[in-house]
Amino acid sequence: MESWQTAVIVVVTFMAGATLPVLLQLSMALRSARRALEQTTSRAGRALDAVTATAERLDRATASVDERRVRAFMESLDSLMRTVNQLRQSARVATAVGAALGPAVGAAVRAWRAGRPDDGDDTDHRDGDTGVDGEGATP
Repeated sequence: MESWQTAVIVVVTFMAGATLPVLLQLSMALRSARRALEQTTSRAGRALDAVTATAERLDRATASVDERRVRAFMESLDSLMRTVNQLRQSARVATAVGAALGPAVGAAVRAWRAGRPDDGDDTDHRDGDTGVDGEGATP
């Protein structure tokens, strides 16, 4: 056997030895990917079945809803919204009136208290003072 043939055999053997682990790893990776794909496919199938069942239930529910009932509900909701808006406007007006009248009523009370006479006599009333010589009751 010639030396170049020996070199070719050595190179082919080396390449086979190097590619066998790579091929083994590739085979294991492909098996793992196939298992994962099968699991994902079964899960996706179950999820699709659940979504389909939900869509069918929604279709049945919407088919049973009467359009007149929905229209009446929406009209009632619109009426309620108008009532709430009117109440809000009334509250704004009442707040404005209260804010305007509050200071005026306070000023009127202060003026009334300042202008009224003190119980009809001008004597100074202090605790324990009878108004005679400042010592209490006379003997």
